[in-house]
Amino acid sequence: MAREKLSAGIDEVNGATSPGHIHRIKRFRDPRGRIIGVGVQETYDVKHPRNWKKKPAVGEEKANQQLFKKASEIMDKALSDPKLYDYWQRRFEAQLFATKGSKPDRFALALPNGTKKRYIRFDAFVRAMIMQELKAKQQK
Repeated sequence: MAREKLSAGIDEVNGATSPGHIHRIKRFRDPRGRIIGVGVQETYDVKHPRNWKKKPAVGEEKANQQLFKKASEIMDKALSDPKLYDYWQRRFEAQLFATKGSKPDRFALALPNGTKKRYIRFDAFVRAMIMQELKAKQQK
């Protein structure tokens, strides 16, 4: 995936412009449908997928995949329960840039510049927070 700078007069390009090249800009919305964030212009080349039979995941990669799977399952169960959904929604909105006086979540990943990550997608936030909590429990 590469970030692109377009020439003046062109704000964005979406879709395929030539065989094997896809362009996109992500728009992130809140539950009411309002746009709360816009990603950068990206382009990526369509490549052949990995052959999992010849080169399966091992070690740390496999452990991370299993942790992601477990976090996804927990997230699905949590978001199907109305009380837990409201809990995660409040926690998500409390860390948004658009919320006055907001701060990053305490389980958020640290960025290279020393600040904590803020999430724009609700499902990505919930999964990441569950993964961080699971990692913290594993280390104890």
